[in-house]
Amino acid sequence: MTVQQVLYVLEVAKVRSVSRAAERLYLSQSALSQQLRKLEEELGYPLFSRTAHGLELTDGGALFCREGAQVAEVWRSFCGKVEQDHSREHIRLRLGIGSRVYSNGLFPHVMAFFEANPRLEVTLYTEAGHDVLEALRRGELDLALDRLPMGEESGDNSRFFYGPLIRERQCVLMNRSDPRAGQPSITVPELQGCTMMSGLEDSAEDRNMREVCRRFHIKIGRIYRSDGIDTNMRLVREGTGVALGPASFADYYQVAAVPLDPELWVSLQFVCLKSTLKRPEVRQFRDYLQAICKQRESLAGTV
Repeated sequence: MTVQQVLYVLEVAKVRSVSRAAERLYLSQSALSQQLRKLEEELGYPLFSRTAHGLELTDGGALFCREGAQVAEVWRSFCGKVEQDHSREHIRLRLGIGSRVYSNGLFPHVMAFFEANPRLEVTLYTEAGHDVLEALRRGELDLALDRLPMGEESGDNSRFFYGPLIRERQCVLMNRSDPRAGQPSITVPELQGCTMMSGLEDSAEDRNMREVCRRFHIKIGRIYRSDGIDTNMRLVREGTGVALGPASFADYYQVAAVPLDPELWVSLQFVCLKSTLKRPEVRQFRDYLQAICKQRESLAGTV
């Protein structure tokens, strides 16, 4: 005997019809009838008898339902407590955060979301931008807020979800005392033979730099590589070389940001596997960030 069979009997007794009970239980009539027959065989007596007015409980059936009602009440109470306990469980979320989240002032909003959702147990990976897509593929991250290298902004659309948040023009980052810092823009020929800061070889930063150089035929004189954006920006501040990045890096890292000519635009993206986007907390987080960024864009347009 199972609890489910007890609930089936109580439903049939309530509506006095196997067909109507099956509809209410979202079962086929034959499946419900089979369960009733199996239970009656186990008990050794019939639970219902047919009358002109529908099914009637036998004496044994009436006793079964009186005892079964207590089982059903305890079962419903148990299920309710289990659901409440489950709702209090922490949900783990591994979030990769790129430097543009900080430079654009989005990080406080990210933390405000998690403060408002105490069930979410978040782990932040601040160097995720080295290879966001690969980390997501391997299951090392659940989602990421970062920009993707040029040419990879749409990536594998069959597997990944990409949600643009903030779009920024690509700039040449340099020491504020650099003679070129006051120019309205920097043309590609001015970068020929320069010393460039980059991420580790084949990282997202490195792939982005190499794609820009390939696209505009820029021949770099020397490259300094680092696994941290703070180190790269320190080298830029000291005048060791230049780097490519958004205008928002200027104040945040205390460097000059001169727009590249011709124009290039890169977006901070909300990236995750499409399967991960099915999780309600991930969809809620995405909608929250997109609403904030849309509002900021709207306010900027009115200035």
